Amino acid sequence: MNFLKRAGKSIIARKGKTLIMLIILSVIGSLVLSGFAIQNAAKSAGEEARKELGATVTLQVDRQKQMQERQASGERGRPEQQEISLEEIEAIAKRSEVKSVNYLSQATATSGSVDPVTSEAADTSDSQGPGAMEMPEGMTTPDFSLNGVTSMELLATYTAGTLKMVDGEALTAESPENSVVIDENLAAENELNVGDTIKITATTTAQSQKLTIIGLSTSTEATSDAGFRAAGFMDAMNQMYVANDTLGQFATEDGQVSLSSAVYSLNDPASIAAFKKEAQLAASDLDWDTYVLDANDAAYQKMVGPIEQVASFSKSVVYLVSIAGGLILALLILLSVRERRKEMGILLAMGEKRSKLIEQLLVETFAIAAVAFLITYATGGMTSQFMTDQLLNREVTEAASSVTTQTGFGGPGGPGQQLLNSIPQITEMTTKIEWTTLIQVAEIGSLIVLLSVLLPAIALLRMNPKEILLRED
Repeated sequence: MNFLKRAGKSIIARKGKTLIMLIILSVIGSLVLSGFAIQNAAKSAGEEARKELGATVTLQVDRQKQMQERQASGERGRPEQQEISLEEIEAIAKRSEVKSVNYLSQATATSGSVDPVTSEAADTSDSQGPGAMEMPEGMTTPDFSLNGVTSMELLATYTAGTLKMVDGEALTAESPENSVVIDENLAAENELNVGDTIKITATTTAQSQKLTIIGLSTSTEATSDAGFRAAGFMDAMNQMYVANDTLGQFATEDGQVSLSSAVYSLNDPASIAAFKKEAQLAASDLDWDTYVLDANDAAYQKMVGPIEQVASFSKSVVYLVSIAGGLILALLILLSVRERRKEMGILLAMGEKRSKLIEQLLVETFAIAAVAFLITYATGGMTSQFMTDQLLNREVTEAASSVTTQTGFGGPGGPGQQLLNSIPQITEMTTKIEWTTLIQVAEIGSLIVLLSVLLPAIALLRMNPKEILLRED
């Protein structure tokens, strides 16, 4: 009788052990398959989060680090504004990953012919009341914020839809010199239209410039009355958009552009990490202790924090189940082989080769593993989705508790809960069983079966038939 027939009869004859082994292999397969499926789902969710945030990286002064250093040294107040030299960062824009770049600058201005938009509360309150901004001696209180841009269409508020054009055209690199875009409410207050000319004066240099309105915008951003009293010029209705070169001509002493930040739009969100690393090498002269490349990392981590925890846990599950399952299976096979010592000894005495006996054990175990694999495949989608839902719900709940604890305000509707709700989090993941995942499970399962059979079998079959039979209890 060849070893294949013996393997088949052995599987049928040992129904109890076959069933136990089938259950163990099915559990191992289901958990490993779920682990890989969860990791793939987490990776896909992370990529979607990056796409949602946009493939943009902003070069700016590391304000958080500045504040921490000032607090550590006992200094108070806001750090001095630091501009970025255009020459120092042009090399970054030349990298192949960059699709477009938007250089941003800022200034403030007043105007003798254009009145800023004010709130009713601000009009009826004392200008020196609570929250009012007090300007240093010698400086003029600004009426407007001037935003120097390369293109309005590259602004995050524009792409997100919170800033829109209602008349005329948005400011771009192709716009005529000395063009300006103002808010439709500011235009209505002053009876201005597209094509009109306004004259504004920079508060930093007291130089004036005539600008031609090429477009009217609207913003969904709202400012409270307290905010208006404190800094009405920062409200969206009192903000103007001009070209960087235009702003530099009259708002700086030397007429050169002084950038507050640079926003790089990349071709692929997946290249953000590599771009940040390479950009520091491309602009090696830049003080990277002062500046930082921000790719909305805080928002990204908030969005994908729970799913990364789930992916990390599932990875640990794969390792733990593979090792523990392999050891349990090896122990079960070892006990089975010891029970069959007489059978093995007689077959060896009859001239059967040791390799054939090992092949018989492998065929038996792999046959059971094949059935277990089919069970895993049939139930894998449901199992992996159930595990994903349970784990993700737990992580989201823990994240909510963490925010509430950190803010010091508990309870539903408290500031901690409001903060959590204001940040978009990924609370759902859909797992898919792909062929690559099944191949991974099959490879791990085959390795576990192979080691579980070979180790105990070789330990027994290295003895000669007489020794095996004499050891029979």
